[in-house]
Amino acid sequence: MDLAFLKKVDLVREFTAQELETFSSKLRTVKYKEDEFLIEENKDSDKLFILYKGEVVISKKMTMIDDQEKIDKTFISLNSDDHAFFGEIGLLGLHKRTATCKTKTECTLYTIDQKDFMSICKTNPEIGFKMLLEIARKLSRLLDRTNEDILKLTTALCYALKS
Repeated sequence: MDLAFLKKVDLVREFTAQELETFSSKLRTVKYKEDEFLIEENKDSDKLFILYKGEVVISKKMTMIDDQEKIDKTFISLNSDDHAFFGEIGLLGLHKRTATCKTKTECTLYTIDQKDFMSICKTNPEIGFKMLLEIARKLSRLLDRTNEDILKLTTALCYALKS
């Protein structure tokens, strides 16, 4: 487990050395090949992922108006330099995934499931508090961005309908 790398991940950046050691003891290292699904939209899963090596893309299905066909729209591409974590919805007990995440290259990830996360929260509430606070911050940033996008789309639609 690369603790120096983990220390750069927002999720655990505020951990003490002991807290990081405790948390990392619950992580599993998993390797994926190129073009493998980590998370599938609307499927059940309870894992959080930390991208250690490689590149992934996160997408959502979009329904096209003309034929109701669903297509994937990539919203973000992440690589190990981003020190990214994703899949936090699964830790919160909301098992239906809100997006799809697929490997773009061979990847190595650290994962933790809800059971191990809850175990950490019970035995080390400070760790659980710090993680939940960072997850709340991330979800808040995503909600702000979503609200901005909705406002832009609504404005564009209003202009289009006026024409």
